Order: sequence, then C-alpha cells, then structure tokens
Amino acid sequence: MQGERRRRALGYEFATEREARSSAAELDRRFSPEELAGLRVYRIRWSGNYLVEAVFPEGVPERRLEDARALLGELGRPVHPDDLEDYKRATGAGFEVPGWLRRFLGR
Repeated sequence: MQGERRRRALGYEFATEREARSSAAELDRRFSPEELAGLRVYRIRWSGNYLVEAVFPEGVPERRLEDARALLGELGRPVHPDDLEDYKRATGAGFEVPGWLRRFLGR
C-alpha cells in the first residue's frame, strides 16, 4: 500500500517453546524498539514446534538483519517467507512479548 512503511519479517522454527521464547527474549534485549518493530512466538499446531517472527522496519541496515538471523539460527531453523505467512494464518494471533517482560528487560 502507498504511504505505508514496508516491513521485513524473519521467521525461525524451534523444537521447543523454551528455545523459541529464549531466542525471542534475547533478540528483544539486543535490538532497540526502533530496530525491532514486532516480535511474536507462535505454536505450530500440526507439528508441535514453535515459530518466532521478528519484524523489522524498512530502514534497518542489512547487517542488523544478519545479526538477527545469526541469533535466531543458533537454535532455530529459518522459515521461507511464504511458509511464514502460511504458518501465521494457520496458528492465529500468536504470542507477543508481554509488556511486563519488556519492562523487566529494560525496554
């Protein structure tokens, strides 16, 4: 849409909820709110795995996206952007890092 800022999303699949939440929390700690526009954890119902979606605004440098890929890739497996959209449609709203956790982490 015109006038809307474009965003770039990364999706990584994790075997356990603990791994997914831990990776999401670490990403939240390392990136400022201006760099990380959205962060969600989804449960993939049909496989029992978990998906972390990190959304970055258009102006974030590619090197920061590479940092995020490296962090998420330590425990997770990258998800193709088309598959990310399919997972999101199939799983519903997902889980956003709660405000109290963001405050606890100094955000």
